[in-house]
Amino acid sequence: MGRIRVVFSIGAMHGGGSERQLLLLLRHLDRQLFEPFLYLVYKSGPLLEQVPDDVPVTSFDTRVTSSRLYLPGLMHSRRVRDYARFLSEIGADLSYDRTFLMTLITAAGAQRVGVPNVSTIVTDPETGFSPVAGRFQWFKRRMLHRLYNDSTQVLAVSDGARESAIRFYGIKPDQIATHLNGVDVDLIQERAKQPIDNLWWNSDPRSSSVERVFRIVTAGRLNEQKGFHLLVDAMSALQTRHREIEFRLAILGDGPRRAQLEQQVRDLRLSETVQLPGFQDNAIAWYRSADTFVLPSLVEGMPNVLLEAMACGTPVISADCRSGPSQILEGGRYGQLVPVGNSDALRAAIETALLNPAATLEMATEARCHIAENWSAQSAARRLEQVFMHCLNRELNS
Repeated sequence: MGRIRVVFSIGAMHGGGSERQLLLLLRHLDRQLFEPFLYLVYKSGPLLEQVPDDVPVTSFDTRVTSSRLYLPGLMHSRRVRDYARFLSEIGADLSYDRTFLMTLITAAGAQRVGVPNVSTIVTDPETGFSPVAGRFQWFKRRMLHRLYNDSTQVLAVSDGARESAIRFYGIKPDQIATHLNGVDVDLIQERAKQPIDNLWWNSDPRSSSVERVFRIVTAGRLNEQKGFHLLVDAMSALQTRHREIEFRLAILGDGPRRAQLEQQVRDLRLSETVQLPGFQDNAIAWYRSADTFVLPSLVEGMPNVLLEAMACGTPVISADCRSGPSQILEGGRYGQLVPVGNSDALRAAIETALLNPAATLEMATEARCHIAENWSAQSAARRLEQVFMHCLNRELNS
């Protein structure tokens, strides 16, 4: 019997947490049992070059010529048809997708041709669906209700996301399970040693009257939901309250709110304090070199960047989103949690890290050990393989 052919799918390979998690799973999937494929809507994004060499990559935009005809739903139906055709062409045994936008395409395509499908919900839909769902939200939500309940298995990246999905989509509770993300601790610690080629970040204090430089880093797609504007506001307050400290905040990533964030930085006269270096291949090294990592998100599912920063041994501060961060930090045991949408709370938490370095580093050391023991990439891949095998056995016995 040949290896089990699994098609992993996502919109594109940009620098978000879902894409990084997909890469991790592709790297660690057992090649003796499984043969992975990657299907994208758009064959683009900086993470494309990190896809393992033995994983064939295909995409809708390279398989199907564009059409000048526009009708509501036409593009979606073309994508569903192409994905169903691709599954049949390669003789796929299983379909796996991440993000609800991809579920709308690939779960529909898989169910059309009778291929078992596993769909992963990566954020709390009660707060995370509306900002990214676009038009016809009521219809998409109705479609997802049907697709999730007809899936072979639905996964959610945190307990909070699972509970929210049951309420929001009307998913039957026995249809959805929690599947925690993982991180490649060995790879993270190796990448943490890479140099950072950024003079602003690396340089000594600009003034002799400054006692020290305190470096803060955050990362993610530059959109409203990530809350970076709140962190910029917090930096303005910190700079006013602590003239003896030279603060530097690096916001890593790209996205639609870059221009607004840059304007906010200029308006607050923070151009020497806050910079947006864009997407960084060696983001892990930035985390490791920072005095603290801050996640100011308004909405999260299971933030990979928080896991990665903890694996580096960097102290972390996170907004206490309805799902994700509290589960990772065990209610504040391994890092500070602050109320969502509160720049004053972010400022106060950064001050705590600044003024209590010994206690902060002790917590960070415990957090690094916790991640290594409980959140490894290998264990996440093994758990997903068990889900795959269970789904296939269920289909064979049905």
